[in-house]
Amino acid sequence: MIPLNGSPRRSLPWTFALVAATSGATSAVCQTPKLRGEVERDLVRAETAFRAAPNDGDKRRAYANTSFQLGDVWQARDAIAPLATPASSNPADLELGAKLALLLSDYRRAEALYQRLQAVTAGDSAAQTTAIEGLAMVYYQTNQFDKGGRLRLPNVADDDRRSGSLLAYMRAFSGKPYGIEWSNSNEKVAHLPMINDIMAPGALPTMVVEINGHPVNFILDTGGDRLYLDEGVAQSLGIKTISKRRSRYAYTKGEYVDEPLGVADRVKLGAVTLRNVPVIVAKWKVLGQKTDGVVTTQMLKQFLSTVDYSNKRITLRERSDRGKRQLMETFGGQAPIELPFFMTGTHLMFAKGSLNDHQGLNLLLDSGLAFTMPLVIVNETVEFLGLPKNPVPNTKFFWSPITSHGLGDMTRGATQALGNVMVEENPYWSHGFLFDALVSHQYLRQLGSWTIDFDAMKYYFPAGART
Repeated sequence: MIPLNGSPRRSLPWTFALVAATSGATSAVCQTPKLRGEVERDLVRAETAFRAAPNDGDKRRAYANTSFQLGDVWQARDAIAPLATPASSNPADLELGAKLALLLSDYRRAEALYQRLQAVTAGDSAAQTTAIEGLAMVYYQTNQFDKGGRLRLPNVADDDRRSGSLLAYMRAFSGKPYGIEWSNSNEKVAHLPMINDIMAPGALPTMVVEINGHPVNFILDTGGDRLYLDEGVAQSLGIKTISKRRSRYAYTKGEYVDEPLGVADRVKLGAVTLRNVPVIVAKWKVLGQKTDGVVTTQMLKQFLSTVDYSNKRITLRERSDRGKRQLMETFGGQAPIELPFFMTGTHLMFAKGSLNDHQGLNLLLDSGLAFTMPLVIVNETVEFLGLPKNPVPNTKFFWSPITSHGLGDMTRGATQALGNVMVEENPYWSHGFLFDALVSHQYLRQLGSWTIDFDAMKYYFPAGART
């Protein structure tokens, strides 16, 4: 970590934090650019009114909507549930209920509510488009590309919307994605050693992965969607292109790049092989990257995945009761720290945390920030917390001092947060709920390990991560 009274290392923050391909509609319930403090005060008023008259539908809606804006998605889900059912006819109720189900990976409920929204709205309406985009995300997340490919957006060319490019990709995809084959079928556990010094300033975990029988060096980045592969490497490995899209990233300095979308026949991750793997072919090495690509969230999502910094490896277990038991045994009889999370778009995972002792912030867990700071902060959060902006010389970035930071109750002390990194317009409200900050590798590696359980929608950390 850099000295708190010094200037940050001048290194570009390569991160996939806000991939333009976060496909799927995010209904912006909040129409005005309020700061967190205002919305927190709104919630107090909305909750007071709701508790006084819980049978009043309008008050229930207001409470659910404001809870959602604050990222209190579990609270919002419970509040809107009586109004958002497969028998409901109110499009706003159905949309919010379906969105919350999608955020919490309750895909059966999300599908039912989006189908109902589709049924009760006109074919050329915005709500109809939202329903189809929501169904596209359900089928993408559940590996039902065949169903997703049968969807059509009303009056919108496929390439005009991010969800359109996702639909086009699923339409062109042949067969079922992410077929899993274990070479140790009795154990069903795979380890990927980290081959670099993960404690070096700005370093990200690097591992060797085999694609179509050829070894390649990949970094880990949970801020990415599908498997990322350098365009030159993809060509040499015979990756078949089936579709395309345009995207922009922090590592492209916000510039749009054309990206072919393809398929890898097989990706070997230690003792497990994935078949028919979706691939994004990226302009990677020409922009200064040294590795061949990125292992991303959709790859990890196929397993019960542990990023084990203490043992310098990534461990992939079967998503099953047995895999869960195997994981719990690794904690040595101590109950792990459990932290709920939710996921928006194709892959962006948020959990609750704090900055400067302000609790309940929405922190994006993006392990791919190659920088000495553990945090990226959104401009509105800087304003809300009253932080100074210190320019990073000869860049567009600034840094702000932070007195305390952490996920849940895993709080660390003083550090710095990097600003002016996001490439999306209005990232603060772009998902419909407040996006306060991003937490990355330099924080996560101090916790020893973290496991992503997409069935329970929880992270697990060692008990010692609190200290």
